[in-house]
Amino acid sequence: MITKMLVEIFQAIIDDPTLRSLLGNYGFGTKSNIDLETMMDELELDAAEREKFRKAYREYQQDPQGSYDRYKYKYEPKSENPFDKFDSYYQKFEDWANETEEKFGKGTGDFRHREYAKYRQQHTGQNQQSQSNGGFYSSEERKHYETLEIKPGLSFEEIKAAYKNAMKKYHPDRFIDAEKKKYAETISAKINVAYDYFKKKFNKT
Repeated sequence: MITKMLVEIFQAIIDDPTLRSLLGNYGFGTKSNIDLETMMDELELDAAEREKFRKAYREYQQDPQGSYDRYKYKYEPKSENPFDKFDSYYQKFEDWANETEEKFGKGTGDFRHREYAKYRQQHTGQNQQSQSNGGFYSSEERKHYETLEIKPGLSFEEIKAAYKNAMKKYHPDRFIDAEKKKYAETISAKINVAYDYFKKKFNKT
């Protein structure tokens, strides 16, 4: 059965910004026992979109914890503080808007969430782009944190440790199956790119 949490997990693992937007607008209301096909019918997905959705569902079934971790690490609030929760949701909508513009061109992203950021700034004195106190991060930087499976704001030593753990987990030499090895090569390349980004950020050689 499809739950609200599962929909949010799909939003984190589906690459298509249009599908993420449709999922974000899906209302459960008083519905119960919604299955995958019924939900796709209600969203009026075409054949290509249905295949993307089924792929995400299969990915979730094969590795529920891994799919949940991708959702959790990307958008989990740092605490129960309302402003921390706001930061988390802000970043989610910021990512969606930026990715929509990357795919469909400038002016297509919905940035209305930025209006609400003014209230947060007025009541906390934080600059919207400040990273020093765990505020907002660029989409690029958050992707690198997600690749290393860590939360934003860690020290370089913590990032370095996460890099080593991630490389052990996804090193291609660990896999015999050709498809899994190819996937590991892709992931390990992203891990190296993420680590290089943080080395430059922290002025490490």
